[in-house]
Amino acid sequence: MDPDQSEDSPSNSSNSHGPTQPQSPFPDEVLEKVLSFIDSRKDRSSVSLVRKEWYNAERWTRSKLFIGNCYSVSPEIVARRFPRIKSVTLKGKPRFSDFNMLPRNWGANVHSWLVVFAKVYPFLEELRLKRMTVTDESLELLAKSFPGFKALTLSSCDGFSDNGLKAIASHCSLQKWKFLHVMGV
Repeated sequence: MDPDQSEDSPSNSSNSHGPTQPQSPFPDEVLEKVLSFIDSRKDRSSVSLVRKEWYNAERWTRSKLFIGNCYSVSPEIVARRFPRIKSVTLKGKPRFSDFNMLPRNWGANVHSWLVVFAKVYPFLEELRLKRMTVTDESLELLAKSFPGFKALTLSSCDGFSDNGLKAIASHCSLQKWKFLHVMGV
């Protein structure tokens, strides 16, 4: 073995972890361009499983993120995996919470997510929250942390008052605003 080569270098075909994958036939720029044409989040997730290079390229090209269960992943892991997110859909409590089957303020608090997003995604433009606890403090943080923020959807969210909504109205020039609340039956 060449003394300048480490055992883990890409040119060494048999390291302690087995043979390395051959180099990708596409430059990263080409791969990123191809991935930019794939809009479906399911298709993007599937494509990212093809090769390590595709996984990494998908990491850098994804701008929209859907998290169907806020407890399934931490905001820190999301921030490390996807550094260029501009739009997030985040769901919290289970559906039966719409029918008052969970105690008020039972969790699914968005604040820890916003603290991480404020540090990593200052360019965040859109946030869709469903069944999350959103405090006035969280809405104020949202209003002050994202200068280019354009759209907010709060669907079946609780925990905030007019003061939180005033913070959003005074600091954000929202192009799209939705507040949906499903009443318990």
